[in-house]
Amino acid sequence: MKKFIGLLLLVLLVAVSCQKKDASDEFSNSLKLGTGLNPSNLFQLAGEGTSFTKSTPVYFRLESKDDMAGSMVRLHIVGSGVAYDENWDFNNPQSYGHIFLSSFTLSEAGTYTVTGILVASSKTVASVTFTIQ
Repeated sequence: MKKFIGLLLLVLLVAVSCQKKDASDEFSNSLKLGTGLNPSNLFQLAGEGTSFTKSTPVYFRLESKDDMAGSMVRLHIVGSGVAYDENWDFNNPQSYGHIFLSSFTLSEAGTYTVTGILVASSKTVASVTFTIQ
């Protein structure tokens, strides 16, 4: 009986330890914009939205379901009704992680679409449309 219970516990332990919860289950592909960083949690944005004032920083939070693996982050920003089509590249200071935060500034009013791209894999993560007033 002791052997049976010991064997049962061993099988249970192996079964539990073999279950892998992939860290990417905790993350999604998203791109959010805001007016700043939340001072109590610097991985969150403050003033999240899609309308911003020209010539002031627009903060972004790019989240990737897959590990960014230190990849440079590129924002491809295209104007709609505005002659603007530029890439903004950001060096990633971490060799791993799913979240990247930084900011950019645009000086011309209009509607824009920004797309977050992981340069190393050429993977498009997410896009969002926003307005500069």
